[in-house]
Amino acid sequence: MKRRAKPATAEAVHANAGVQHWYRGQLERIVDAAHVELVRLLQDAFATTPPADIGFAVDAPKDRIGAIESALKKWGAKWAKRFDRMSLDLSTRFAARNFAATEHSMAAAFKRAGFTVEFKPTRASAQAYRAVAAENVGLIKSIPQQYLTDVQAQVWQSVKAGADMSTLAENLRESYGVATRRAALIARDQNNKAKAVIEDVRRQQLGIQEAFWQHSHAGKVPRPTHVKMNGKRYEIGKGMYDPHEKKYVWPGQLVNCRCTSRPIIPGYVAS
Repeated sequence: MKRRAKPATAEAVHANAGVQHWYRGQLERIVDAAHVELVRLLQDAFATTPPADIGFAVDAPKDRIGAIESALKKWGAKWAKRFDRMSLDLSTRFAARNFAATEHSMAAAFKRAGFTVEFKPTRASAQAYRAVAAENVGLIKSIPQQYLTDVQAQVWQSVKAGADMSTLAENLRESYGVATRRAALIARDQNNKAKAVIEDVRRQQLGIQEAFWQHSHAGKVPRPTHVKMNGKRYEIGKGMYDPHEKKYVWPGQLVNCRCTSRPIIPGYVAS
């Protein structure tokens, strides 16, 4: 029986770590600035309160409660606007960096496989670029929304418990930690997704319709279905069916998915 020829492929391309690090740093920098100002405003609010022997409990004086409410309102409004203003610019810069890095890595991978490719702007690539930027605008705006909710809960729980400012500041670090972890997740997850989007668009423009799924083996708790997908062939325009998700998915599409794929070059066999 004649052995079936093995199709030629190019190496799998991974999301650029430098872009992820840059994006995470940009997000964490603004979260850090918001946290520093929050603590300062609350310290000012506490400084206007009566002596400590009155206590800091449910029956706290109205001027103290009012000062805290005013500080939270001022801080929330200011930082929601600031995140809104920077979201489009940062998202656009992230998309541009990711696309450039992905295209560079793809061209290098094809060159190592013996093929020279050149990527030019197309309607499909422009649409993909805008989609990546738009998704990130929404995610950036979601950071202060969740942060404000967490902060308000921490502040009023501390007020009811009779905590002082130093204790509250320590508690607020929990909310700060949640916000920074969310920023890190957004940076990592969106870097993988953006890479996958432009990669598939460019592949299809080159006439590449199929690829081999490649599991990352990087996560602490890998998806069992993705482990089983490793090495399997799928249609790029369709994706691969994930029994757990009960739908077709692509490498890097799901949250925390670091899988990638090796494009199958039509008309060629492996040497």
